[in-house]
Amino acid sequence: MLSLSKHPALRRGIAPLRRASSVSICVHLWLALALLALACAGDAVAPPPTATQPAVAPAPDVPSGPITIAAVGDVVLDRDMIPMMEQDGAGSPFAHVAALLQDADLTVANLEAPFTERGAPADKTYTFRVPPRFARGLVEAGIDVVSLGNNHAADYGTEGLVDTLATLTDLGIAYTGAGDDDASARRPALVTVRGLTLAFLSYTDVDGSAFAGPDTPGVAFADPTTIAADVAAARGGADAVIVMLHFGIEYTDAPQPAQQTLARAAIDAGALLVLGHHPHTLQGWERYGGGVIAYSLGNFVFDLDDVDRAQLGERAAQTAVLYVTLTAGEVLDVRAEPVTIDAADGYRPRPASSAEASAILARLADLNAIAGGP
Repeated sequence: MLSLSKHPALRRGIAPLRRASSVSICVHLWLALALLALACAGDAVAPPPTATQPAVAPAPDVPSGPITIAAVGDVVLDRDMIPMMEQDGAGSPFAHVAALLQDADLTVANLEAPFTERGAPADKTYTFRVPPRFARGLVEAGIDVVSLGNNHAADYGTEGLVDTLATLTDLGIAYTGAGDDDASARRPALVTVRGLTLAFLSYTDVDGSAFAGPDTPGVAFADPTTIAADVAAARGGADAVIVMLHFGIEYTDAPQPAQQTLARAAIDAGALLVLGHHPHTLQGWERYGGGVIAYSLGNFVFDLDDVDRAQLGERAAQTAVLYVTLTAGEVLDVRAEPVTIDAADGYRPRPASSAEASAILARLADLNAIAGGP
């Protein structure tokens, strides 16, 4: 029942009645009844929408974009990089290339050294580890996502891997390719940039890797069937899927058949981009199906040893930042920015000189022809 004393419109009409003279009572009463009629009309339920008065539906959530990703290869902050960071700060290995890494919507790298001061080294020729306090250099450089599906992420066992995951989480750096068990190692890292949600996956098939099991920590094993299943699943929660693969044979220019099998399985399953590393040198890229494969991004922050220099010669110092512009369903552009690993400056990467850039781009053109790319 409508209350005359509580309805706002009638409170405004009744208040004057208390002060009205007998002459004006009838007038005020008439006004009050008119206000009551208006109030009741306002409380009436509106008719449902008709064909000529359609209901307004919410606008669909359409992905934004395009966005540009900057991708680089192996980042190893161990060996000579540690005294450099002790002296000049955590960001010093990236000092000359931070602007290149930050000149994109999102930057990804292959992190090939755990952040830990615990654990025992694995029984292998090379083992890496970095004090966790230097991990903030990744943030200072603008790196947003790292792949851990490689043969060095677990160089210092479970303790080292646990410390690495905790350090990256604390810094807000997304990671994929390693975890407490196989399921978590294969879990995608989801990152949303300018309305576009990207799913990153990471795997390796390199000997000497500590592969995760059903109940044991480690890194994700690269198998065509597994990759295809994970990509298909990730597509359900993302606008685009990007797969990072640590594979191939060190110091080789041409992608091996096994690399092609793994990378193409990812694209066939719906991935838009595959980013490769491990050969310690650049390899070409190709357009395949509906996506792009970059078979090896080479080294990036890496203090080259005698073996690297003997095997690669000048190729040891040649690398690049790969810029990939994409939308939810298409790679629009791929561009390489030449970079030199400078032996005279503690093996820090820097933008290539004009002559160095020409040599790197010419070599990339040859490598792309080998790989079948543009």
